[in-house]
Amino acid sequence: MIRGKFLTSQEDVSAVMDIRRRVFVEEQGYSADTEIDGFDKMAVYALAFDENDRPAGTGRLIINDESRFQIGRVCVLKEARGQGLGDLVVRMLLYRALELGAGEIWLGAQLPAVGFYARYGFQPIGEIYDDEGVPHRWMRAKAEEVNLEGSCGGHSRCAGCAGDCSACEEK
Repeated sequence: MIRGKFLTSQEDVSAVMDIRRRVFVEEQGYSADTEIDGFDKMAVYALAFDENDRPAGTGRLIINDESRFQIGRVCVLKEARGQGLGDLVVRMLLYRALELGAGEIWLGAQLPAVGFYARYGFQPIGEIYDDEGVPHRWMRAKAEEVNLEGSCGGHSRCAGCAGDCSACEEK
């Protein structure tokens, strides 16, 4: 059974940073120098554990300089994808944002993940932008439009899913 827990930047977040390094730096080629930023000092993290109770997915919630709630750095280790960990992480972060009174929640999605985030009520905003050579799109979900049920869990309830939930997992 998968499970998740919340962490703050005041706790031991070494598992969170290890997952981010493995996915964003080693797998996707982002710069190690920019992976950890000033927002990590004030973030709330979701840490998901795989079926073998190993840390395998993560994401963070921040309130940025414009007092805007923002989800970011959502990722799942390659070998753990397809278990619903990305779904769990996003639902945890959305729940916490709503619990803290967010009127809307933002995120910058890699283009292949736009459909994944749309399942939670996120809508694309603005033009495509570049983040270290990777095309992204800003997305926003208003609190009243958030879908905490998220992805279908393999039951073909998502538009275009056809039961292949590997397409639902955040990379």
